[in-house]
Amino acid sequence: MNLLTKRRLPIFFSHIWGVLSLVLTGSWPKFENAELLKEFYKKKKAAMFVANHNSWMDIPFLGASIGWRNYKIVAKAELGKVPILGKSIKLGGHVMVDRTDRKSQLRTFKVGMQWLKDGVHLCTFPEGTRSRSGRLQKFKNGAFKMAHKRGAPIVPISIIGSAKCMPSHFMFPIRPARGVCKVIIHEPIESEGKTEEELVEQVKASIISGLPEEQRPAK
Repeated sequence: MNLLTKRRLPIFFSHIWGVLSLVLTGSWPKFENAELLKEFYKKKKAAMFVANHNSWMDIPFLGASIGWRNYKIVAKAELGKVPILGKSIKLGGHVMVDRTDRKSQLRTFKVGMQWLKDGVHLCTFPEGTRSRSGRLQKFKNGAFKMAHKRGAPIVPISIIGSAKCMPSHFMFPIRPARGVCKVIIHEPIESEGKTEEELVEQVKASIISGLPEEQRPAK
């Protein structure tokens, strides 16, 4: 595949925009265990990156975690209508899904599987939307089905404190993230040799392990 087919250039420019936005606004979070990804990338395998979701800030945080790699975000179709962001999502070849349309879900599954096959990473927030309470919500299974079917590893990521800088109902940050937000990268989890249910539970447990009490699922 060439640069155009893999949509690398839009991702490259989007990444520059995301990094500059975080740096210039003092919103670069603290990263833990970044060395795990350095080791993982040596394997030259495409992975599914999965994180909890509380804020719009989670998107650039996740992108900054992955670094200068080609990746696609699995996003809900409604984001395609957002000015600028929607255009960027479409140009970058990101995977958009309409959860009310079964055909769209199947199409998303096929497109996502193809990206993984072509060596392109996928990113998703399995809760499906930003948590209004700040606590981890129930996971949807789409991302796990893709990874399990393809045999792709999953990289769990815990994002801490993003809602303190940009609450779920805000479109702009209300304070810098430096010193407030943290991104914890966990050991990649292989999908091979596991059932889909086991994969979901292991990834969820990994994400929860990095979250503070106020972001963990309600008991």
